[in-house]
Amino acid sequence: MLATMNKRTFLLLLIGITALLSGSCKKFVDIGSPTNTVTTATVFIDSASASSAVLGIYSKMMDNTLLPLPKFASGLTTIYGGQSADEIIAYNTGDLTFYQNTLVQENGSLKLFWQDAYSLVYLSNICIEGLQQSTTINDATKSQFIGEAKFARAFTYFYLINFFGDVPYLTSSDWTKTFGHGRTPVATIYDNIIQDLLDAQAQLPVSYPTATGKTRPTQSAATALLARVYLYTGQWAKAEQAANSVISSNTFSLTTFDKVFLANNSEAIWQLAPVITNYNTPEGYAIAPTAIPYYYLQPTLATAFEPGDLRYTNWVKSVTYSGTTYYCPYKYKVKSGATVTEYYDVLRLAEQYLIRAEVRNNQSNTTGAISDLNVIRKRAGLTALSSTLTQDQCKAAIEQERRIELFCEWGHRWLDLKRTNRANAVLSTVKPKWVPTAVLYPIPITEIQSDPSLAPQNDGY
Repeated sequence: MLATMNKRTFLLLLIGITALLSGSCKKFVDIGSPTNTVTTATVFIDSASASSAVLGIYSKMMDNTLLPLPKFASGLTTIYGGQSADEIIAYNTGDLTFYQNTLVQENGSLKLFWQDAYSLVYLSNICIEGLQQSTTINDATKSQFIGEAKFARAFTYFYLINFFGDVPYLTSSDWTKTFGHGRTPVATIYDNIIQDLLDAQAQLPVSYPTATGKTRPTQSAATALLARVYLYTGQWAKAEQAANSVISSNTFSLTTFDKVFLANNSEAIWQLAPVITNYNTPEGYAIAPTAIPYYYLQPTLATAFEPGDLRYTNWVKSVTYSGTTYYCPYKYKVKSGATVTEYYDVLRLAEQYLIRAEVRNNQSNTTGAISDLNVIRKRAGLTALSSTLTQDQCKAAIEQERRIELFCEWGHRWLDLKRTNRANAVLSTVKPKWVPTAVLYPIPITEIQSDPSLAPQNDGY
């Protein structure tokens, strides 16, 4: 999609997005004669149309007009990342390339994953440009909506670079400015992500809109994602400050395990609302077991829970199929149905405690780190960790708690193994076909063929 983007296909993308969002974003765009950039005079003429355009980003994350199946931001990040790590295995043996880490650059599913992510980047850029150019929307509204679009762009790029490494960084909807410019280094993109999030932090509202619950990001969402990005980039003090800001705001509180993935629960910082009739979350539809174990836990994860861990009791379900018992992820419990009870958790409070624990330990505040871990463990019904743990022992405890608390959520385990340089040591023992270069997915070959500036391919492909 990215490399092959030209004037005609860009307009087709806009038309497709318009059709996709027509139910909730009827005023999103009115395409006239072909141009290199989006005509914004009628697109962002007032607050209502601008709001529809921004809401369209979230709808695009959760929508699939063909089937209620996951996409980049509605389950595939969990499913692909979970299989690539040591979390889940697909029951369908025809879908083992992610689990076996034997991806090839011709993989069609990976191409769609890439394309869907970049469609979100383009949609975010369209909103930013349209709002910046609008002369009819008041400054306060314009600032908030730009903040939302920058937040979405930062969020999308966080996953793009963690799955693919260096990728094209785009801030324009003008196809002539996006073709032939190659890939941007991860470090540079991280700098841009941080700047987008700092802008969003300053522009987003403090409180959630009454009518939409927690489905539009606030300052806390930007701060929570900043805490994660600072952790990933080794900026410990900033990560601690950001995580502490979210935790100490008293806006959020850990809830019971049966409520963590319900709509507007007290722990959620940012959620995505269902947009497909008769379904809650695409991830729940794809993963929640019925009589068939669509995805089941890798044995090393199934046995990694401590005895009495309430997360196992609430978030793992056993299914016996064809005489074999499988242990399946069961965080999202609704497969389908007209009643909406579950929203898609994107950012939640437990992660902030785990971030703060890790960066505190990295700054030799092991006591503070243990205190944060024990908050998470107490909710899980586990005994407190000893205050005498060494820094290395605490580091191992943090990895364990992240593995158990965040399993099958947004590829956390896959990204954790890579950023801590643990992927080779851990995955080589459970995956016969593992090779160190598998830590990055390949750039879809069709993109490189269309735009040679995206070469060279990632190592190993």
